Amino acid sequence: MSDISCTIKTLPEDKRIEAANKAVEVNPANAPATDAFREAMPGIVIPPEHLAVLTAKYWGSGGVRLTVGFLDNPPADLRARIIFHMNSWGAWANVRFVETAVNPQIRIARTAGDGYWSNLGTDVLLVPANLPTMNLDSFTMNIEDSEFYRVVRHETGHTLGFPHEHKRQEIVNRIDRDKAIDYFGRTQGWTPEMVIAQVLTPLDNSALIASAQTDINSIMCYWLPASIMKDGIAVAGGNDIDALDAQFAGTVYPGAVAPTSIWPNGKAYLFKGAQYVRYDAKTDKVDSGYPVPILGNWPGWPALFGSGIDAGVLWNNGKAYYFKGSQYIRYDIAADKVDPGYPAAIAANWPGLWADNIDAAIVWPNSKAYFFKGSQYMRYDIAADKVDPGYPAAIAGNWPGFPASFAAGVNAAVLWNNGKAYFFKGNEYIRYDIAADKVDPGYPAAIAGNWPGLWGDNIDA
Repeated sequence: MSDISCTIKTLPEDKRIEAANKAVEVNPANAPATDAFREAMPGIVIPPEHLAVLTAKYWGSGGVRLTVGFLDNPPADLRARIIFHMNSWGAWANVRFVETAVNPQIRIARTAGDGYWSNLGTDVLLVPANLPTMNLDSFTMNIEDSEFYRVVRHETGHTLGFPHEHKRQEIVNRIDRDKAIDYFGRTQGWTPEMVIAQVLTPLDNSALIASAQTDINSIMCYWLPASIMKDGIAVAGGNDIDALDAQFAGTVYPGAVAPTSIWPNGKAYLFKGAQYVRYDAKTDKVDSGYPVPILGNWPGWPALFGSGIDAGVLWNNGKAYYFKGSQYIRYDIAADKVDPGYPAAIAANWPGLWADNIDAAIVWPNSKAYFFKGSQYMRYDIAADKVDPGYPAAIAGNWPGFPASFAAGVNAAVLWNNGKAYFFKGNEYIRYDIAADKVDPGYPAAIAGNWPGLWGDNIDA
């Protein structure tokens, strides 16, 4: 755990009303619920400076497209790594960050001793163009990988307008005020006023857009030591975007997302027979203790689906779909259980899709999903919720570089967040480069030896 905590960088007082007006201009949903105040207290006059404090700073619901620049010219590999982690939110929300050297909207510095901080959401629009909107204190390529997940994704959450989760009333009520002021004063050099603002002032849930429940594992939540908590129980805090973060971000910024087969916990799930494994994308290996039985580990999972899954796919709506025979189930990732009403018939719910025995499925960055059966595939339009005209079509000739054995049919498919998709067949796999639209050189390759801990052949989904 890093010794450096995060602050939300606030604008000077003389800019706060202007920033609030700009936030509402960018996204009218940012406006505080003044009608509710007036209904509760007829005749009340709310000063503009108070309204400014109650104004949220989210970007528009049409999605976020922001440019990013670096103020101290870090090496290209570090810039790419930082932007990669910023774009991790895009797997679950309509969010995209792109590097530019010309008039960037988000400006990142690495000033030593200045801590980790970001301006909140639309406040960046009021920051002078020569000043940073985010600081990643002393970040280099030598910083351990876990800190990129914990810090860069957290600060990007602030850039998207997400406040600190530990400022929920439920958590603030547990904090010993004097111990917190002493602790953050000693460890961060914060004044009592900073501690009050950054830790001890609860969010006004009636005024800010907020997820329904407090999430102590949120990436937006601080680790808070047991020593400052009244009940002596530490607040774990988040080390990565979790399922509730992902669900909330998708609600605030609905629309097209960057597809992936990796869940918000950084894991992908693969199935064979009656078992499954949890594959850690970060360490590039199966987690210890796997494989384990499907049944008993997936709440609500029907017995019929306990063995021999045909295909599985992580959709862009916080759901995962699993197919077997002529039926499918829908799994809610945030709730961690199968949705009510499943299994259901494929034929009645997936217009134009084969009615049974699907081999593999994958969501692509073009807002399409691809389903495979035998030597054919279908392109499914996610927005229109139906198969595109002209399908099915042959795999051969339409997926450049697919070997003949894979063109005859695939067993399973996953899409990583590195711009690559992986297709499995028998004891081999191929790696498909999405940007180049072709199989990478050197494939197929053996599963064994390249996917540590994974079965060596005949993966189902």
